[in-house]
Amino acid sequence: MTLINWEKRKEPTKQAIEEFASKKDINKIVAQLLLQRGIVDDSEVESFLHANVDELQDPFGLHDMDKALEIIDDAINSESKIAIYGDYDADGVTSTSIMKLTLQKLGAKPIFYIPDRFKDGYGPNLDRYKELADKGINLLITVDNGVSGKDEIKYLKDRGIKVIITDHHDLPKELPEADAIVHPTIPGSEYVCPYLSGAGVAFKIADALLGDEALELIDLAAIGTVADSVALKGENRVIVTEGLKQMKQNHHVGLSALIKKCKVKLNDISEEDIGFKIAPRINALGRLDNASSGIELLTTGDENFAKEIVNETEEINSHRQELVATAFADAQSQIQAQHDNGVLVLKGNNWHQGVLGIVASRAMDQENKPVLATQFDENSGIMKGSGRSPEGFNLFTALQQYQDLFTAFGGHAQACGFSIEETQLDKLTKLVQTEPAKQGYDYKAPVVKNYDLDLNVADLNFDLIKSINALAPFGMGNPKPVIKLENVELMQPRSIGQDGTHLKVKIADQSHQVDAIGFGMYQKSKEVNGAICDVYGEIGINEWAGRKNLQLMLDDFQVSPMAAKIQTLKKIYLDYRNKRISAEIMDHFDNIVFFNETYYEAAKRSKVNSKMVRYNEDVDGENILIYDRPHDLKLFEKFIQNNKSTHTALFFHTNLTRGYLKPDMSRMKTLLKYLYTHQNIKVDQMDLVAKYLNFEKNDIDFYLKVFFELNFVKMVNGFVEKANASQQRELIESPTYLKRLQRNDVEKILIESNFDDLLSWMSDYDCHC
Repeated sequence: MTLINWEKRKEPTKQAIEEFASKKDINKIVAQLLLQRGIVDDSEVESFLHANVDELQDPFGLHDMDKALEIIDDAINSESKIAIYGDYDADGVTSTSIMKLTLQKLGAKPIFYIPDRFKDGYGPNLDRYKELADKGINLLITVDNGVSGKDEIKYLKDRGIKVIITDHHDLPKELPEADAIVHPTIPGSEYVCPYLSGAGVAFKIADALLGDEALELIDLAAIGTVADSVALKGENRVIVTEGLKQMKQNHHVGLSALIKKCKVKLNDISEEDIGFKIAPRINALGRLDNASSGIELLTTGDENFAKEIVNETEEINSHRQELVATAFADAQSQIQAQHDNGVLVLKGNNWHQGVLGIVASRAMDQENKPVLATQFDENSGIMKGSGRSPEGFNLFTALQQYQDLFTAFGGHAQACGFSIEETQLDKLTKLVQTEPAKQGYDYKAPVVKNYDLDLNVADLNFDLIKSINALAPFGMGNPKPVIKLENVELMQPRSIGQDGTHLKVKIADQSHQVDAIGFGMYQKSKEVNGAICDVYGEIGINEWAGRKNLQLMLDDFQVSPMAAKIQTLKKIYLDYRNKRISAEIMDHFDNIVFFNETYYEAAKRSKVNSKMVRYNEDVDGENILIYDRPHDLKLFEKFIQNNKSTHTALFFHTNLTRGYLKPDMSRMKTLLKYLYTHQNIKVDQMDLVAKYLNFEKNDIDFYLKVFFELNFVKMVNGFVEKANASQQRELIESPTYLKRLQRNDVEKILIESNFDDLLSWMSDYDCHC
């Protein structure tokens, strides 16, 4: 499993948080999260926390929007034949659905085509364009693709067919000669929100054509926006926020049926439900089948038809999950065999081509390495592949230089798709192993991730969730806040899920606990073996049988640095503080160490055969016993700084029958006031004073000695009188008082603390740490 280095996102000061919270009239948790994300301007804070339709931008700010509308209007007025060319992922399916519904609202009867992942591939396909042209189309509108189809678009233009490209993908060096290109990042015409998804661009065209009526389609745009992992900033926040609201209006019977099948409550639907439940089901259609049924689902008004498609979609998605699980399990032996390789190249054993990207992604997450997952395609006789790479390694750059080995290749920094002869794949496998070093990428280095809040288990509550959700929707560019719980236990861990790899556990400190789920983390929980851990995760709500409970979704847990030190020291130090030690037991030690001369001299007269040494003498034994306690912690600190023994037992003996007095300032003032207001008190009458004040006689003796040393009182002919002190004195100026404080520290730390706390304190000084 990949090692993670967790770093705090930012650490605004307590004062900065309080001032910002007061100024913006928000609570401190929200204030801290906004400061960490650099959201500080009044207008920015307002729009971030309260995104609404009023913040939708003018659609005519997009490049060629005016041209696109004119072409569409002309086509509708002339009853031209319009075709929509989409894509097979969730963004492409929702983009196509938005465009289809928009044109239908304007009276058009468009046809649509969704490429087959395996036959057509991604984006413009000349053969499919020829088929559409042969059907007599007059206008082609691409959604979520098109800018990479220079030659294909030229073919349509040469046949007199108008073309509108709507896309959001990276621009090629040379754009197609389309009649209009609606895109958010055209140089010189950059849109105010450059992060739009394909569905977002399609929605902006709907907005330009339909005005307020387009809001009925914003729920579909929200799905495409979340599914395509574009940054949830600016207008994208409005699209997702309003889209979630719109889903509750049930405008699309197909989407409502899908949501119901996902067992999502409409009143509580969130962007997480889109990302983990709705979008994967739509994506499954394009991975294993043809995604055209997804458009039928999202655009139909027939509830019965919608239910049929939803049931088919559920079966396909379940099958997709099974295929992924089987393929990923099958890949483990290859992953282990390539343990020393910097790039993993996996050959499928009858893996479905539609899940290669998921297998590559999971292997990448597991190993923190670039991964190429491949499968032999019997129809074409070549290997089809999908690649994924971690941040910090540019997969496109690494593979592009070997482009002559591929029969087809395309992608970007973190993902690619390709086709290659099997013999060439073997060559590529050897060649790419040099690429991580060229790019300075070390897969063994821990992955750096950010967390947001340092909290205790007791801080986790429903109000905290409400505060965190004020920053929703979460996603790319606005991750859900990660909470760190330091020095906690993983209690009652058990495996869950069909394959038993997932973890259900209680995260607990000394007084509170919270339920937690960790996907794929059961084995790791066994490896930490009950050690104290630092836990990282997002807090949420688990609803079961009508009851709502807090639940932490685990991102990671690691043996805490302090716990690791304690575990190290437990191998060296033994807790003998409450044991009775006989001479026979003492003989098992090489050296017995003493801090007090009295105990040292007495031990030397005993029949114990072990070597007796003072704490400041050389200790050369492997197994030693610290017999007594020092009067000052500094002596013990110095000793363990140099203690190289293999095992050290801590006995800390004393002949005292009671603990040292802990100086009580209130009682000291009471006694001093009594002495100042009463005359003729002899030193040998202090037992009467103790009885009158209800003090212990030993306490009176101690306080009186301190008063004498500080010149608060003096002795005159056997009587205690007020001294004429010329200056104020601090109590620690009294040697007796200071010594008592030191001994109290010894007792508190060395004697009264539990063993883990003692070792925690020792870890700051011990040479083994």
